[in-house]
Amino acid sequence: MKKSKITVSIVSNELSQAVKEEMWEVYNKFYDYSKAYFMQRMEKNNFFSLYKNGEQIVGFTGLRIDRTSINGKKRLLIYFGQTIIDTDYRGKSLIPTTGAKLCLKYLPEILTSKTYFWADCLTYKAYLVFAKTLEEYYPSYKNEKCQDTQDVIDFIGETHYHHSYCCKTGTVEKEAVVVNDPNTQIPYKYRKDPDINFYVGANPLFMEGHGLLTLGPVTWSNFGNLMSRLVNKVLGVERNKKTTVRMPRKIRQGI
Repeated sequence: MKKSKITVSIVSNELSQAVKEEMWEVYNKFYDYSKAYFMQRMEKNNFFSLYKNGEQIVGFTGLRIDRTSINGKKRLLIYFGQTIIDTDYRGKSLIPTTGAKLCLKYLPEILTSKTYFWADCLTYKAYLVFAKTLEEYYPSYKNEKCQDTQDVIDFIGETHYHHSYCCKTGTVEKEAVVVNDPNTQIPYKYRKDPDINFYVGANPLFMEGHGLLTLGPVTWSNFGNLMSRLVNKVLGVERNKKTTVRMPRKIRQGI
């Protein structure tokens, strides 16, 4: 395991061809997408969080920032997707640090708009990014959804996934199993984890590739958790690990 400090920076999608090529080299190790399809997907994100070891890109997260109105209230919706982190650099709070930096970047809007991070969680591993980082996240066994929260989830599902989204379950149907992960089945030692058990109950067809729309509102408690992760990363403080699992090595082309 490398000991180098990894930096996290939020950048627009107006990237040089050289940077795109470097991102492709990282991405290509873990996904079976064609290079043309990868470049096409990059255009759908208006920002990226780049993870660097020195000048070398060792991972990134695609970000999509949407501003809208739901139930007469301004909303700031921030999508997390296409996260790739090279094996040697995982477990370093890179995604929570991305969330913290986004909070600082959009702080004026967060103060005037209800803000949410969201993702289409295809595996319990993706769901745990929310569950093991945030105090409040939906859906979950800890927090009951109010109608307004359900309306936000439905808006995201109907806007981005159309007929593939099921409003009754909050899940997104896929035509194929996107994640090619031999460890998708839940390890025995994790079966009693309440977050994992909830995910399986909420998205019972995850083994068939279906995703669960997951929402992390930027509340004061969640904001505090993210800032704590950011400060610890700056100071080089190791976090106390909760339930952690290895990320998939390969992902097949799909929706």
